Amino acid sequence: MAKRHTLNKISKVNRARSAEWHGRNPDEEWSITDWSNALCGEIGEACNEIKKIRRIECGFKKGKIKTHKKALAKEIADAFLYLDLLASYYDIDLEQAIVDKFNEVSDREGFEYKL
Repeated sequence: MAKRHTLNKISKVNRARSAEWHGRNPDEEWSITDWSNALCGEIGEACNEIKKIRRIECGFKKGKIKTHKKALAKEIADAFLYLDLLASYYDIDLEQAIVDKFNEVSDREGFEYKL
């Protein structure tokens, strides 16, 4: 079975790799706009895979949905990793932000589901 990680552990390792990749503090090299543009690029690539899946589902094109789902998973992961780096730019604990927002919406909409 694959090893499971918490979002905070992933974030810590992601930030360490980013610092090594950039050779110094990545937030000094890249602005918040750079991080958000990188995130948008990955979201765009994910949407492109969804477009390809939908064309196959609708019968407009032949192909293997499974292949595009694998590619989509990679693009979603890329987007998450950039989202994490974007959050880290402002010292946002992404895991806590997700929990807080999920619970806020549940309270607002009257759902009992809470993280």
